[in-house]
Amino acid sequence: MCVKFQKALILIPCCKQKTVPRYISRYLSKPLPGLKELRNKLIALLAKTPQLRERPENLRGILNPKAPLIRAVDLYTGKFYVKARRVLTHLLQGKYPFIDLLIVSALYGLVRLDEGIKEYNLVMGDKLINGMRVFRFWQKEGLWLVLKNYIFSKGITHVWSLLPNSMPDYPYHQVFNKLWVSIRGLVKCYHVEVPKAGSGTSIKRAEWLTYILENNPRYLVSRVPQRDEFRSIPGYVFKYTPC
Repeated sequence: MCVKFQKALILIPCCKQKTVPRYISRYLSKPLPGLKELRNKLIALLAKTPQLRERPENLRGILNPKAPLIRAVDLYTGKFYVKARRVLTHLLQGKYPFIDLLIVSALYGLVRLDEGIKEYNLVMGDKLINGMRVFRFWQKEGLWLVLKNYIFSKGITHVWSLLPNSMPDYPYHQVFNKLWVSIRGLVKCYHVEVPKAGSGTSIKRAEWLTYILENNPRYLVSRVPQRDEFRSIPGYVFKYTPC
């Protein structure tokens, strides 16, 4: 009897805090298929939107032809990335061959950890020159189809969304509403929630990711309970809502 190989994909958000490192890696991976044209379209809209174009990070980075390409894992330096740095590095090193991870970015759409990107300042709730918010742009342009193709091409069996879903600024999970419907029954998908964490939700999700990968990575391809409590993360209950 043929046993289906189980493989997990973790989705994490980008972050507002970015730091251009002194050392810039030359070894950069390529974007996912189907993203280049969508990114160029969004960048063109950003360049025509005065309140977005004039942000210092955009002038230094994405709108500057001479700005360097930086590995995403090195550029993002928010609380989630600081807390999860060790396991993100292990993922890059191939320590967990059955686990994949993608960053969901307001500007770049979907980003690999070792993909080269430029500095920028944009969130999903920002409004473009045409009156459309960024997350609506990605919905309209079909970012969910790019991710769906990736999921099936890589043989992903489990998806874990660590994406925020709060309006008006951070509806990252919502970008993929059509995806969640289209893969239902084909791929197991869970949205990791921490109801009592409040503003510390991103840190708790990073602690969850670190704990799971370092203690029981096979957890991500196993049958999942509705909720979990971990001794190393006292006082918090993690809920798994089907996507």
